[in-house]
Amino acid sequence: MRYKHLSGVALLALAGAASPVLAQSAPDAATPASAAGGDDEGSPIVVYGRGETRQVQTVTAVDIKAATPGTSPLKVLEKLPSVSVQSANALGTNEWSTRFSVRSFSQNQLGFTLDGVPLGDMSYGNFNGLHISRAIASENIGSSTLAQGSGALDTPSSSNLGGTVQFFSQTPTDDFGVDTQASYGSENAYRLFGRLNTGDLGGGVKAYVSGSWLDAPKWKGEGKQQAWSVNSKIVVPLGTSAKLTAFANYSDFKDDDYMDMSPALIQKYGWNWDYIRNDYKTALAIAKNLQSDLVNYSKYCANYAGYSQTICADDTYYNGYGLRKDFLAGASLTADLGSGLSLRISPYYHHNKGIGTWWTPYTPTPGGAALSIRSTSYKIARGGLTGALTYKIGTNELELGGWYESNKYTTARQFFPLADSTTSSIDNREWPQNPFYTQYKYNFKITTAQFFVQDTFQATDSLKINAGFKGLSVIVDNKYDPASQSSAAARDTSGRLKARDLFLPQAGVNYTFNPQVEAFLSYAENMRAFTTDPFMTNQAGFQAIKNTIKPETSKTVEGGLRFHLDHFEGSIAGYHVKFENRLLSVQPCAIIVGCATVLSNVGSVTTNGVELAGTYHLTRALSLYGSYSYTDARYDDDVLSGVLYPTKNKQVATVPAHLANAEIAYDDGVISGRIGANYQSKRYYTYTNDASVPGRVLVDVSLGYHFDAADGPLHNLEIQGNVTNLFDKKYIATLGENGLAFTDPGGTLQSMLVGAPRQASITLRKRF
Repeated sequence: MRYKHLSGVALLALAGAASPVLAQSAPDAATPASAAGGDDEGSPIVVYGRGETRQVQTVTAVDIKAATPGTSPLKVLEKLPSVSVQSANALGTNEWSTRFSVRSFSQNQLGFTLDGVPLGDMSYGNFNGLHISRAIASENIGSSTLAQGSGALDTPSSSNLGGTVQFFSQTPTDDFGVDTQASYGSENAYRLFGRLNTGDLGGGVKAYVSGSWLDAPKWKGEGKQQAWSVNSKIVVPLGTSAKLTAFANYSDFKDDDYMDMSPALIQKYGWNWDYIRNDYKTALAIAKNLQSDLVNYSKYCANYAGYSQTICADDTYYNGYGLRKDFLAGASLTADLGSGLSLRISPYYHHNKGIGTWWTPYTPTPGGAALSIRSTSYKIARGGLTGALTYKIGTNELELGGWYESNKYTTARQFFPLADSTTSSIDNREWPQNPFYTQYKYNFKITTAQFFVQDTFQATDSLKINAGFKGLSVIVDNKYDPASQSSAAARDTSGRLKARDLFLPQAGVNYTFNPQVEAFLSYAENMRAFTTDPFMTNQAGFQAIKNTIKPETSKTVEGGLRFHLDHFEGSIAGYHVKFENRLLSVQPCAIIVGCATVLSNVGSVTTNGVELAGTYHLTRALSLYGSYSYTDARYDDDVLSGVLYPTKNKQVATVPAHLANAEIAYDDGVISGRIGANYQSKRYYTYTNDASVPGRVLVDVSLGYHFDAADGPLHNLEIQGNVTNLFDKKYIATLGENGLAFTDPGGTLQSMLVGAPRQASITLRKRF
């Protein structure tokens, strides 16, 4: 059964090789993205972080521009070592299917920020943030910095067990200008983007405002993704020693989802099987037949007009879609206070309203259709503040700072009526009204506080040492709404959970042998705070775990070498991670005893790996890029869930052991082109490793031409074509969107999504 809603076109932009590498660290949250060279056309691409004590790599707007407009910034990071990105649509913007993992840590165990503002873990139904595709238009991103092992101490995140991704928006230009862009592609998808830069308004004040619109029909079945956004940013110098930067972004996102599949469903119906959004009559018939025999519904199959095979219960549904509206605003005040002392203060606010829907055949509308709409709704109202005080004295840079956030989050499971009609009375990505049944409603107040202290010591010209620690405290208060109509007393999990550790240390060393070679070594400890998941059980289940459950923790050691040669930039790194107190929903007792399924600590994971990446410049215009990573991530314990499952020493599910990328890139300022290949090995989707999906190689290409006219209609005009999945490879993309299983001998686990076939687009850009 589909438990989905607990709640066209892209280039696999392989960042790295179009132009010489800029040997520079990524900017911090208070630094304009232009400092990394990501704002201007033809800027160098920052890939390898010279001087960093951790594994850090950055890609800039050059790579985002090479991708199909509207591509998720996450996909642009896919070429970096140990990064795996999966999605059912070519743009990587279908949030139900998009998964981003690094070094065996899944998306909800990583940290994400935009200009220093925390985005939470960016998971579907996020309770404390939003996806980067909604937070900002991709054209407005100046650079994206990935730390594979551990984020910096000042990163405002309560989920970064593993790596962090910091996105930085572009800085408004000094000159007035208008950028326009229009794209058209497969499935009649189109996207429009425009940005107005004010230029210098006097005294260094400058700003921009942009708008974007996406209309991308699904590549199979019926439905589409529609999204529009407005982004704005302003920079205001305050005298000669201070600056205020602020942004305000709005997004309205509507997305019809793809059908969750299993190996058995693919074998039976083929790769293009989907929701039957164009056949409400059959959806009603399936529901009526299922409800006539609920005892044996899992075996119920029938013949329906227009279909060559019998359709069984849960083989398909009518539809499911998600709606999201977000407003995100942030500001940063930086000031040089003199005598080596500087200050940064960054307040922010985020409001979200969202819902996920599913036409369920299991709950008919009273007095209406055999179907109803099951929904999970979300509301977020959070505000916070980050800040730091930095003091430079001699060869030391001391920093003290912190983060505070107050978040009010509400989630509810409701059922909405459908009229007794031959067509669905709710459709076209509407927000349903007047629920006839509320299964549950929870009101959360989440308080997050973090502080950090660190010192960076330049011991010699060659040796840099930094060390420090952070403290993190997250308190989750839940109040169950007694108005909920489903066994309120049994479902009441009102209460409080705390995750607190006031000493999470980090230390790192960077040693420069010469201008061409440097070494780095680092150690970090992290904790992932509790989410709302522990409360999503019955009262007995919550009472059983509230005093024993522990937050997930990790310890990471990594080290390596970076090379900065005349024609080559690259790195090699190795790492070891101990991930403890892993949380998993299990039945923590023998079947004969019987107990509620609850979120429980089920042991640890040990991960060891190697990462290699390099860019070789054959000429100023032509370059080669390659990366490879090996990840050996294994469970350390067997797991009891009704029965004892032998998971010890098994490979972590959904994690490919091998990832590799190769790219040839050319850019002489007039003609540009890329061809890149991405390989990942097989992935298990059961904890006991008895079922897997095969590996695959995807090839993407792009070709662009910049008209070199001095004036007239061709001045500053560009045309670009993109093709993804060039050889039309059929493959499984996402695994585990509905959860994973301990075992799946019959291949019936309906928790995977098919990747997009070949897609193509053409884009025109014009700057005025």
